[in-house]
Amino acid sequence: MAMKKSVTLGEAELLRYRALMGEPPVLSSEDRAHFEELFRLTAAAFKPRNMIDVMNVWYSVCASWSINRYNRHATVAIERHTLQMRANDAERARLRQLRASNREAIEARKLTGSPADIADAVRLHENFDNRIEDADRIFERSDLERDHNKSLLAMLDSQEKLNRLIISQTAIKNESFRQTELCRIGFGELDSEDTQNVIEGECKEITGPPHEAEVSSIVPADDAASHDIEPQNRSEPAE
Repeated sequence: MAMKKSVTLGEAELLRYRALMGEPPVLSSEDRAHFEELFRLTAAAFKPRNMIDVMNVWYSVCASWSINRYNRHATVAIERHTLQMRANDAERARLRQLRASNREAIEARKLTGSPADIADAVRLHENFDNRIEDADRIFERSDLERDHNKSLLAMLDSQEKLNRLIISQTAIKNESFRQTELCRIGFGELDSEDTQNVIEGECKEITGPPHEAEVSSIVPADDAASHDIEPQNRSEPAE
């Protein structure tokens, strides 16, 4: 009997098997070249030897790609919510300033009858401009991390859903690793470099049924002839 050690697939064979798996799960906003590079690097670590190994590499890479996507979009969701929240705050501040400006404009028109009144109107306008600049500076200095925290708390449900998706994809990736090891053990493939490539053994053909050994008697040979059952059953003469 002889068993040859499997060797790692060459690059041409790997690409041929990879083509059989079809299109990668890459969105139009994602870079397909990054997926292919991730597949190549993962295959280099796996050292696939057959189509089953390539399939497990594929499942692992797809799961890793999905995990990266869910992590990225969880971050994007918080950032987008924060930007929207800050934009809403800015719009409310602008409306408050606009209402204050309208009130000051009405007061200014009432005071246009004399040079002193005109000076007061100019002063009010300058004060309004200064308040707008102060509000802009306060808004720019606002605590961005605090706003991110608000967004995270407001989106806990969606974040938890993404976390569950990450956990499920991680389980798929781990299972692909386990299946690779099980298949290699089941196929009897050898990973040690010190092991010879061919294991030789001697086979003998069996032509007939196996010889059945005689069952030995439980009665000792010396006592077999001396103990007669019939004399024991014979009646003894009465004295």
